[in-house]
Amino acid sequence: MNDDEFINVGNKLCSSLTIVLKNEGILGGPHSAIFDYDFNGNVLHIGIEQCIVRTINISVDSPMTMSNLWGFYTVIERLLMLLDGRFYIIESATFTGDACSETDYYSYAQECQSRRLSYCKTDPAYCHSDHVFLMYDTVISPELLSKWIQLQDELDIVHQVALYNIADTGITHDVKCANLIECLEPMVEIIGLYDSFFQSLKPGEKTTTLKMCIDAVISKYGQDIFAEEYNANKGNFLQTLVDTRVRIMHIKRNQPTEKHLSGAESILYLVKLCHLYRVVLLSLLGIDYARYQTAVVKSVGRWNSWNGVLTNFINTIK
Repeated sequence: MNDDEFINVGNKLCSSLTIVLKNEGILGGPHSAIFDYDFNGNVLHIGIEQCIVRTINISVDSPMTMSNLWGFYTVIERLLMLLDGRFYIIESATFTGDACSETDYYSYAQECQSRRLSYCKTDPAYCHSDHVFLMYDTVISPELLSKWIQLQDELDIVHQVALYNIADTGITHDVKCANLIECLEPMVEIIGLYDSFFQSLKPGEKTTTLKMCIDAVISKYGQDIFAEEYNANKGNFLQTLVDTRVRIMHIKRNQPTEKHLSGAESILYLVKLCHLYRVVLLSLLGIDYARYQTAVVKSVGRWNSWNGVLTNFINTIK
């Protein structure tokens, strides 16, 4: 299906979309969330059921285009990723309705899956252990969804950059980690906009360095995640993150002579920085950190003991 055909078929009407998601194992359950949401004047009936697999059904009383319904599904999917820590695999996608043939519905669903953005395939390294912070049925609501749509709009391309850097895109982990470190500068801006913290920091101006931004975000939101590093040598740890980022701004002879993250260290800090990023966004969405602090600490503890990487790293920064 070429682009014109994809657009034309996507403009046809449907009454519901059902997505079945799975992972490499069995999803827990049972969990269930059912609610209605007003989306551009259309009332959407949303049901998310999980037991072995996760099934998301979105139906409408007044038919809407398949492209709009699929687009709304991707909004929900990105919100659920903040809770789950990964994207799940689409096992099947089904449109239903009376406006066109089953063939059109089927072919459009298949095309949507084939055109799914590559950041929806989470890096296997990030799936090394369970990264679920919260079960969706304990927090998801129309109010949370509205907050997420607004926050995602404010973040703009920053959120895509973050997602691509924990995706299985073939990019090496050191490059991903460097890019994710850079995302902490705009995070200072969005935190200031929502929670009025860090008012003295002005990312992009000479008075505000990347190191200052990293320290501010970690000190406010990531003390549980980076406790070992801060206790060992906060200054050297922050400088290592900065020098890791600076590597992609200069040729080798002009790079800092200080330490930067190795390959294995890049995997570890890719995970930890993504944990930090998720904690920040969940906090901006109004979800109390105390509700999932235990899950964060447990996950970080597992990664801190992964293959002795942290122990070796700590020895280099002391």
